Amino acid sequence: MKKIHFISATLMAAAVMLSAAAVSADDISIVVNGGKIETEVPAVIEEGNTLVPLRAVSEALGCDVSWDSDTQGITLTDGESLYFTWIGRDCAFKTSAVEMENSSIMEVPPKLIENNTMVPLRAISELFGAKVGWDGNTSTVTVNYEKKTVPEGLAKTFATYEKKLNEMYDAYKGYVTGTGNKINSEIQLENGGVIELELYPDIAPVTVNNFVKLANDDFYEGLIFHRVIKGFMIQGGGFDADMKQKEADSIKGEFIVNGSFNLIPHHRGVISMARTSVMDSASSQFFIMHADGPSLNGQYAAFGKVISGMEYVDAVANVATESKMFDGQKMDDVPAENQVIKKVVIKW
Repeated sequence: MKKIHFISATLMAAAVMLSAAAVSADDISIVVNGGKIETEVPAVIEEGNTLVPLRAVSEALGCDVSWDSDTQGITLTDGESLYFTWIGRDCAFKTSAVEMENSSIMEVPPKLIENNTMVPLRAISELFGAKVGWDGNTSTVTVNYEKKTVPEGLAKTFATYEKKLNEMYDAYKGYVTGTGNKINSEIQLENGGVIELELYPDIAPVTVNNFVKLANDDFYEGLIFHRVIKGFMIQGGGFDADMKQKEADSIKGEFIVNGSFNLIPHHRGVISMARTSVMDSASSQFFIMHADGPSLNGQYAAFGKVISGMEYVDAVANVATESKMFDGQKMDDVPAENQVIKKVVIKW
């Protein structure tokens, strides 16, 4: 997960903060794409950060904005991605409709000042992909960004996303910063390889609990990776070395199109649950992404990622495959030589 942290990450950022702190807010000019913008409410400087009215930022960047008075949440969209931030909270998220795309930790979060919503100009602009600079000679903040044309009211249509992210704020902040609840696990292979995982119970609780239970019950001992597609994924956890299927109870599918707010993207190394065309048909079979698979986002229940041992995922992905008979049915992409799971261990 790529994260943007605005904590004097570069000399330019430090220069902007220090120089802005040396002048008053009234002296600062804001220039977007070469044109100076005027605001009814003056900018505010706090801890070296320039806060400006939300409306000024949204209009300058050409995005649509929505305000939730109940959650004090802000939704912005450029027509391609969604941006969420809240009064008094330092983490902002960038998402698509089906995946977490990016995030930022802000030194100074948005705040209400005399009933005006003020947001940190640099943090919000850079999350949108804009380039922000500072001219100390003229006390000017410059923002360069390809302005979009977005239909009015588009941001409001994603009000349910803002509310769900508000409810799951701590879970997703922990996910993007690596500080949230994690369950550590490892898939031990018969050939000695070990694939270490971290699982996210706050985002996919049903899926994680099911995986943990099966592992603790030794369900996966002796099963194989029975479907391998190089450049896509390796799938296992359902058949033994004799090609006999091992049954397990089905669980709820925790993904967007099935009503669960799971934005974990199917990036290389992510572990997710296999299923049939039936939404709630996942049981024991899982797959690990060998490469990014964006078409799976929102469609399958991702619930963790590999933190060590991707070389063993690569090794499985690179084995020769063939068609074989499984319980009387032909299956393609089966390793010619069995790739056996010795044990799945939950380490906590």
